Amino acid sequence: MIAQVNPKWRQAALGMLVLALALTGCEKPKPVVVIPPPPPPVGHIYKTLVAVPPPASRRIRITPVQQADLQQAFNIIGLKSALMVGALSCGQQDQYDEFMRMYQPHILADQHELDAYFRRIDGRVGQTREDAFVTLLANNQSVSGITKGDTFCLDNKAEFDAVLGLKSPAALDAFVTDDAPAVIGDGPMTITKP
Repeated sequence: MIAQVNPKWRQAALGMLVLALALTGCEKPKPVVVIPPPPPPVGHIYKTLVAVPPPASRRIRITPVQQADLQQAFNIIGLKSALMVGALSCGQQDQYDEFMRMYQPHILADQHELDAYFRRIDGRVGQTREDAFVTLLANNQSVSGITKGDTFCLDNKAEFDAVLGLKSPAALDAFVTDDAPAVIGDGPMTITKP
């Protein structure tokens, strides 16, 4: 025998079901969180913003225009150094040689600017200080490469591809003043003794 359900109970159950469905329909859908992919690297993969060493004497004045020119020269020499370290470490000397052939006059002019700056700020010991600076720059870039492990040579190849794809010294200048990718870090590369 099937028990009969009291109509009041049936009406109450039906009311609760309708209420439950109504409340469910009022629930706001949970927002879907979309994580955007990381931005592609901008320009170079190495830090090329190299801190310009300050003059040893307060009597030596550097104008803002001179500072901008010096920064550009230091950036170009920093890139040249990074590419050299990568070329020697990864067997990419042919790409380095091509880079130097393409931009030798431009790089040489920036090198002369560095030479003059170190002579100006340090007098007779300017060349010694410049040599120490360039050596420490290359050493720091080498250590940075070692910490990257297996990706270092792949990164260096990508850097050569980017640089060798540029069409003019002005494009190279713009390349070294681009912001570095966020994964590399912000600010100028500073030279630290090991």
